[in-house]
Amino acid sequence: MAEAVDAVEQAFADWGRHLEINLTRRRLHTGNSRLNTMPAALPSRDKIGLRIQTEILAVSGGVQTYPSRSPLVDVIFDARTAAPLAMILSSTQRGKTADGIPLRTSDFMTATISAVGTKWMSRGDSTDLVLLGSGKQARNHLIAMKAVRNLKRVLVFSPTRANRERFAEEMAGALCLDVSPTDNCQKAIEQADIVLAATNTNVPVFSGAWLREGVHVTSIVGSNAGMVHAGVIAQKRRELDDDTLARAAVIGIASRALAEQDQQGDIYEQVGSGLISWDKVVELKEIVAGRANGRRTATEITVFKNNGGQGIAELAIADLILSRAR
Repeated sequence: MAEAVDAVEQAFADWGRHLEINLTRRRLHTGNSRLNTMPAALPSRDKIGLRIQTEILAVSGGVQTYPSRSPLVDVIFDARTAAPLAMILSSTQRGKTADGIPLRTSDFMTATISAVGTKWMSRGDSTDLVLLGSGKQARNHLIAMKAVRNLKRVLVFSPTRANRERFAEEMAGALCLDVSPTDNCQKAIEQADIVLAATNTNVPVFSGAWLREGVHVTSIVGSNAGMVHAGVIAQKRRELDDDTLARAAVIGIASRALAEQDQQGDIYEQVGSGLISWDKVVELKEIVAGRANGRRTATEITVFKNNGGQGIAELAIADLILSRAR
């Protein structure tokens, strides 16, 4: 995971220097079926390529699920010669960590982007993390966060007691880390250095009023107006409330273009309503390239909205897989 985080960080640095090398993720909907495409190039690795996948969507009880998914398909070309180098079909699992923890494909890219954003926006002395979620995204995200911060204590909250207890026991043993379940989300967040929301929700999962000075928040749920138009969901998905966004001194985002294109619920609508302005929102590539600050003081509340997968991150991970295969 640490190797993948480093590769994705370098990819965002490339993107910060060459703005044309990553195109916005596009999603095509027909009924409950969705096609995802993510083209990108990596000048530092002399690669250019595409990630593509199709999936079936379902929403029940405010939670989005995927009854069926194709393998992820990464197509890689040599940017110097245009020669095709590889086509990688990934199953739902990309092996395991040295500690025996499964690494899931779609979550792998998401987790590394979240880790890069957290590394550049949270305080360097952050040790206490609150994790909201106990599924596959939460598992990979905790591994990724441990790669960028010297975590001492992790509190895990999810609505189902058995899920959070099972998750905490598994991850504590696998990571040799103090990971404990909690049934008091508010108290945990009030004491946190980092709040990580890695859920599959359609509604905000905590109140921004609970955030203390200096805390950093990372959130992953990204909405898509196309899902509303296709009738898959009744309203855009959200993971953060308005209070969290209003209190943040700096809001980082994986892609502003994606937020605008998909008219996402967590930032786009708040800009439209006047709650926040685009001047408050900085892209991760600008932060990593040194053109913007992710955090200016130790007391600021900061937010990183990982608002969707980026082809440039997936291409960096796919190129690592190609290098290992060779």
